[in-house]
Amino acid sequence: MTNNNQPEIEIYTLTWCPYCTKAKSFLKSKGFSYQEYNIEDSSVKREMLDRTDGAKTVPQIFIDDQLVGGYDALMEKKNNGQLDDLLDVDFSKNFNQLWDLVIIGSGPAGLNTALYGARKGLDILILSAALGGQMIDTGEVDNYLGISEAQGPDLLESFWEHTANYDVSLELGAEVTNVEQKDSGELLLETKGGQQVGARSIAVTSGTTNRELGVPGEQDLRGKGVHYCATCDGYMYEGQPVAIIGGGNAGLEAALDLARLGCPVDLVEVQSELTGDQVLIDKVEQRELITVHTATGVKEITGDSKNEQVDQLIVEDKETAEQAELDVDGVFIEIGLLPNSDFIKDTVEVNQLGEIVINENNETSQAGIWAAGDVTNIKDKQIIIAAAEGAKTALRINEYLE
Repeated sequence: MTNNNQPEIEIYTLTWCPYCTKAKSFLKSKGFSYQEYNIEDSSVKREMLDRTDGAKTVPQIFIDDQLVGGYDALMEKKNNGQLDDLLDVDFSKNFNQLWDLVIIGSGPAGLNTALYGARKGLDILILSAALGGQMIDTGEVDNYLGISEAQGPDLLESFWEHTANYDVSLELGAEVTNVEQKDSGELLLETKGGQQVGARSIAVTSGTTNRELGVPGEQDLRGKGVHYCATCDGYMYEGQPVAIIGGGNAGLEAALDLARLGCPVDLVEVQSELTGDQVLIDKVEQRELITVHTATGVKEITGDSKNEQVDQLIVEDKETAEQAELDVDGVFIEIGLLPNSDFIKDTVEVNQLGEIVINENNETSQAGIWAAGDVTNIKDKQIIIAAAEGAKTALRINEYLE
């Protein structure tokens, strides 16, 4: 799709920047082309600093030489209507038709729901704040059957290209804020920008957000030594010293997985004792490669983001306030995930973690609403499992609509 009202769009980016990928995906989805400048070139970086009066984050987006700012600023302007004027388009369209299926989220669960649903002939609309969920932040993916050593954003792009072969409508930058069911049985969705969309059925595939430490260095080194999934990325650190943050089941399992890869592991837990299952605690304590640090908080993660490398984890003893420096090549933060379910938690049943409760057919407690992937109460949060759950969801929705 090419937009006939094409302004001059310029984006200053970095190769590894997930928000740059989100901004470019949004513009592509609207049919706009752009000129991209990579600030790894020092002269380009100086130019960006001059044009933005010293901005230190990417992306930095210009439309017809007017500074928009970063991805969040782009979305804010979309939602308040300012982007309509800058791009000379109307983003406030109401989607007057009643869609067979509206999918909330565009990660592997959402895109596979769309793919299977489209193959059944359903009229499908995907509403998503950004393309890809956590996949867009993921480095190497080496556990998706048939595709080895793929980068998360590249694998995601292949998912979308496959889905786009079918008649599927995608509205990026659309953050759903409310879902309600009318007396007629029709489901009505409302977005942050004030759009209202009607649907015969809904699939919630909004995924999760990593619970973060909120310490210096975490964001700068995210995906470059700081990770949130040892199952996904631990293999890349075989034999190297690593730190695991979190003494619950997720942290204990991550520590054991990395120890099996020959990694010396520093397991850091802020509580005075490990909090996971006793069987896992016993296994951790028996592994010589794992050193446990309880009553220990994380103060900072240090390293070189340009060279994609962590070098130290600075921790503090909660009882003595004494600080120590742990020499590690990778930090895996395993303190939990937050399901993106706030917008619908008053409509469907959620558990104490905020996960949407589903049955074996991916049905929620509300008729006409299904859910799939990491936002649900399924145990395993993996790309391949989320994609499979999406396929199941589409097949069951098709039966329902028939």
